[in-house]
Amino acid sequence: VSPFSLTSSEGIGLELLSLRSRAVVADPLAFTELHMVFQNPQDRQIEGRFEINLPPGAAISRFAMKIGGDWQEAEVVELQAARRAYEDALHRRQDPALLEKNAGNRFSARVFPIPARAVKEIIVSYSEALPSNSEPYRLLLRGLPKLRDLDVDVVVPRAGGPEHLSLREQDFMPQKDLELAMGRRSAEVGLRFERLAVARVAPDIKLPAEPISGITLLFDTSASRAIDFKGQVARLGKILEELRAAVGNDFDLRVLCFDQTVEQVFAGKASSFSADAQQAILKRNALGASDLTGALKYLGSHPARHERVIVVSDGILTAGQLERDQLKAAAAELKHIGVRRIDAIVDGGVQDEISLEQLTVAGLERDGIVVRASLPAPLLASRIVRATRSGMKVKVAGAAWVWPETLDAVQPGDQVLVFADLPPGAPMKVELGEPGEDLREVGLTDAERPLLERAWVKANIDRLSANPGTTPEQKSEVRKQILDLSVRYRVLSDYTALLVLETEYDYQRFGIDRNALAEILTVGPAGITTIDRRRMPDKNPQPIVDAR
Repeated sequence: VSPFSLTSSEGIGLELLSLRSRAVVADPLAFTELHMVFQNPQDRQIEGRFEINLPPGAAISRFAMKIGGDWQEAEVVELQAARRAYEDALHRRQDPALLEKNAGNRFSARVFPIPARAVKEIIVSYSEALPSNSEPYRLLLRGLPKLRDLDVDVVVPRAGGPEHLSLREQDFMPQKDLELAMGRRSAEVGLRFERLAVARVAPDIKLPAEPISGITLLFDTSASRAIDFKGQVARLGKILEELRAAVGNDFDLRVLCFDQTVEQVFAGKASSFSADAQQAILKRNALGASDLTGALKYLGSHPARHERVIVVSDGILTAGQLERDQLKAAAAELKHIGVRRIDAIVDGGVQDEISLEQLTVAGLERDGIVVRASLPAPLLASRIVRATRSGMKVKVAGAAWVWPETLDAVQPGDQVLVFADLPPGAPMKVELGEPGEDLREVGLTDAERPLLERAWVKANIDRLSANPGTTPEQKSEVRKQILDLSVRYRVLSDYTALLVLETEYDYQRFGIDRNALAEILTVGPAGITTIDRRRMPDKNPQPIVDAR
C-alpha cells in the first residue's frame, strides 16, 4: 500500500511522476513538506481522490493545488461548510479540492478537475512529534511506485549551521522508508517560545514481568500488508520464540489469521509453532479487507480461556465496523471470556497506530501496549511480558494547562512528550504520578515560534477533544474553541477541513475570511520559513510558491 495516492472515481490510479520532500528536524519536533506530481492516464477529465497516511500524531497544516500555473492555498474551514462549498464549486465545473481527516491518521481529499492526460500538482505539509530518542525521523516511502524523480532533503539545525541529509534518484522505486537517526540524542529535551513549552521525559518506574499461561494471537492477512508479507510472517516466528524465552515456560498458543474472515492456523504449545504453521499463514496470503472489529467479536464467540490477546496488524481497517468506539467496545467485551489484556504489534508498510491504541486501553483489567515489530525481537518480547501502569498524573508547576493530563500503559524506559502553557521564564518542572513520586526539571532550549506553535496548538486541541464536557452547552463551547484554534493556526481537527476554491470571489461567496490567517510554514535551505499572506498585495492574495 502506497503512503499516498491519487485515484479516479473508478479506482484507476494516477501515475505518481515525482516526489520532492523537504523536512526540518528540531528534536523533539519535525516538519515535513511533500510536493507530489501526478498524471491522469485517461483521455477524459476526471475527479480524483487523494489519500495520504501520516505518522502517528502528525498534524496537517498545508494543502495546496496548482491551478492555472499558480499555487492556490487551502483554507481551514468548518467541515460542513467546506463540504457545501466544494459541492457548489463542483457543480459549477470549477477547480475545487477538499481534504478531510479520516480514521486514525489518514487523510483524504477530493480533487477536481484533472484534465485528460494532464498533470496535477499537490503540496501537503505536516508537523509531528518525536516522542522517543530511540526512534528516528521517518519519511514514508515504502510502497511507492517507480518514480521518475525523487528529491529529498532533511535539515537538522545546529549551532554551527544546518546539517543536511539528501537523497536524489531518477527512475527509482523505494524499497524502504527514509530514516534519519540523529546520533546520541538525550532522552530528556525541551523547547520553548514565550509561554509555549514542550518537554520529552522518561517516567521513573519499575514494574515486574507478568506470568503468561496462554496467548491468542490475531494475525492480519489483509491486502494492505501484502508488501513484505513473507518478512512479516518470519518476524512473527522470531517474536514467538523470544516470547517463550521471556515467559520462561511453554505457554498455550492459538494463532488466528483475519481479514474479512477469520481462520485458525495453529493451536498448541508455543514450542510447536513451526515452519509448517508459518507456511499455513503464507498460503492464506495477504489479499482480503481488514475487519479487526469482526475478528475481536469472533474471539468472543470462540473463547480459548487465554488471558492475553496479541494483535499483529498495520492498523489499516477497511471492512466491518471502522469507528474507534466500535473497535474499543468489541475489545472491552472480551473481558466476559476472561481476557485481561490486549497488546498490539504494528507491522507492515503504511501503519495506523492510533486505531490499535483503541483496543489496548479498552477498559480491561490491565492496559496493553502498542509496539513496533521493527524493534529487536528480544526487546519486543520483554515489553509484551512486562506489566504496565495507567493513571499516572502529569503536572507542571505554574502551567495554565498541561497535556497529557495522565499517562496510561506506561512501562520502564518509555518516553512521553509533555506540552504546557507555561509563563515565560518559568522553569519546566514536571511531576509524574503521586505528589513527590517523580519530580524533575527539564532544561528548555529557545526555539523558533512557527514549528513549536503548531505542535503546541495541536496538543491543546487534543486536550480539549479529550474533555468535551457533559452538558450540551459545555460540548458546544469546547467545539467552538477547537474550531477557533484550528482555523486561526491552520491545524486540522475533527471539525475542520482544508478547502481549495478557484478564485477569491468564491471564498467571499461563502463568507470565508482570508484576511486574518496564520502564516504558511514551508522549508528553506536553513530550516523553517513562513509565508505571511496578510502582508501580500491585495491584487495577488494567494502566494505563488514554486516548490520545485
